[in-house]
Amino acid sequence: MRSIGLALFLVLPSMALYSDTPTDTLGLLPRPQSLKMTDGTFSFEPAKTVFTITATSMESAQRLERHLRETLDNLHLQRKPIKIETMVGDTFSLVARTGSAKGDIHLPPPTPINHPEGYDLTIDPKYIRIHADTEPGLFYGLTTLEQIFTSSVVRKDRKIPCLHIADRPAIQMRGYSEDYGRNQLPTMEDHKRSIRILSRFKVNTYLFFIEPDHFVYKFDSEIGLEYDRFQFEELKEIVAYAKQYYMTVIPTVELLAHMENLLAHPKYGHLAEVKGGSELCPTSDEAFSLVERIVGEVSDAFDSPYFHCGLDESYSVGKGQSKEVVERLGREKVIADYYIRMNDLVRSHGKKMMMYADIALKYPGILELLPKDISMMFWDYEPRDRYTGIDTLLKAGFEVTTLSGLWDWNNLYPIYARSFRNMEALALQTAQTGAVGHFVSSWGDPYRNAAGTNLHEWNHYGVAYCASVSWNPSPIPFEEYSRDFALHYFHSDSPKLAEALTRMAQSQGDRSHRARFLFHTDTVTNVRNMAKADENEMAYWKTLQEYSSQAHEMLRDMRVQSNNDYLRSIDLAARMLQWSADMAFACRALAQSVDRPDLDAESHAKVLEILAKRQEKLWPEYRDTYAATNRPINLKHIQKVWDWTHEQIMVAAQDLRSGTFPDKLKAESK
Repeated sequence: MRSIGLALFLVLPSMALYSDTPTDTLGLLPRPQSLKMTDGTFSFEPAKTVFTITATSMESAQRLERHLRETLDNLHLQRKPIKIETMVGDTFSLVARTGSAKGDIHLPPPTPINHPEGYDLTIDPKYIRIHADTEPGLFYGLTTLEQIFTSSVVRKDRKIPCLHIADRPAIQMRGYSEDYGRNQLPTMEDHKRSIRILSRFKVNTYLFFIEPDHFVYKFDSEIGLEYDRFQFEELKEIVAYAKQYYMTVIPTVELLAHMENLLAHPKYGHLAEVKGGSELCPTSDEAFSLVERIVGEVSDAFDSPYFHCGLDESYSVGKGQSKEVVERLGREKVIADYYIRMNDLVRSHGKKMMMYADIALKYPGILELLPKDISMMFWDYEPRDRYTGIDTLLKAGFEVTTLSGLWDWNNLYPIYARSFRNMEALALQTAQTGAVGHFVSSWGDPYRNAAGTNLHEWNHYGVAYCASVSWNPSPIPFEEYSRDFALHYFHSDSPKLAEALTRMAQSQGDRSHRARFLFHTDTVTNVRNMAKADENEMAYWKTLQEYSSQAHEMLRDMRVQSNNDYLRSIDLAARMLQWSADMAFACRALAQSVDRPDLDAESHAKVLEILAKRQEKLWPEYRDTYAATNRPINLKHIQKVWDWTHEQIMVAAQDLRSGTFPDKLKAESK
């Protein structure tokens, strides 16, 4: 499969890049590999347009017809009488023409596509034609045409510019690794909604990260009762739905480290490498028997050719139950033997094993011991000029995929400034080296036992960018991308909306965790931390305060034609970020005056109470926004820490009035 990716990359230099495209009028996401404007316009009058879909089977033609009708429905055009014809032929094509032009047009012979996801799109004054070698290829051509139609409909100009697009992806697998193990678990309808939305940006792979306790097992239905969990039939339904959008869903299940919740269960704690730890003992047959049952049940819910076994960050191997074996055989041999055993298990279920490559790269001798039919996923979330681990894995003979990060973990909103540079660099190297896939990951790492505060819809802005640079590895400036994303995601050409999205993306700069940690930390700790803040730290809070408040002012009364509820959710994120910044400055002011004899305790107490009231009012809105698209159980963990924070602020205000706050601060500092 790696040779396919390399052959595709070698084709790219001969294709025109997007730089000559008039993005002000189209703004397509992803950017096509080749786009040439031609003379004239096509007048799109839905009531007078006839669409003809040709496919190699009627079943395929009918699926494509449903997608076309969904496209028209997305543009609010289905209520008009639009004629769609379907027919069986030797290839895949969609032709649109005005009714009067039916007998007047002569279509030139289609050029060969020679790519399973490539397509050719022509807009002529008399017709529109998309042709492809495959059904997915025609679908991706249709998603491009939908964006062209969107530009026309939103801007109320039915004259579509004539052009020719020859397009194909730079990377074979493009997608999203979403954390359902510690994050929100969306409702079934919202799962399907994400699939529909992301397919429009040419995402073709979805990695469902589920720690072992987020699935209802037949062998033990009591695993994971504290969290929302997938049912077997639900996963089957999602997989089948995604297939309609030419999207493969791959399960990612941690099967060595990151198993803390399962190992906390009294039945399974003795299987841990270290008592009370988060890793299985890799030399325990009983532990592997548990893994066999997990893989057996989960793999049956997915029809993808891959099963991702996690296997990252297993740093405790040799420190507990496996210590004697590791001392005798060596760490690399013990870890490699476990990987080989996992690979044999996954192969027995008819799947190809995918795994994170960080431990194998940390101990390079492991790579020499492993069979080459394992698919290695390289991950690194920092922006770099070169990721040498990719080169190492490819040189060793493995199929390689790459994983960038949204930097949403332990944040109130993704750190997009860092994330975008990471995606751009990884996507480019993935395409250049012939690695087969590039994905971007979300993570719901817990803070104060509350995971997944970052709502999953806030990540779509970044996932669509990952899809864009994975299809065509050319960076897009924030302002330009925000404008185009607003157009195709929200169906809005509002400059204010584009600016608000950019402000949100840039509001936290490159600094992670600060806003989230302050949002859910006791006031004494916040005051102590802000007392030590240097100029760079204060500049961060100033920018966050400025950008988030500006974004809120632009979004507060805005309504859009598509995904309006998600826009309201982003406005909520802006106000949460703004609250964190305001709280930071309040704590800074208190830190600078708390030891002074003229401390105005009442004034500071009132500021804290105002912030506590704002935080209290944010909760029901956050709760309702969360509950509108997610299952409810995990929300209780967030509410607990939210309420605790509110209580800490009120206690600090009381302590200021009673004169005990300075003493508490000094005690905490010792």
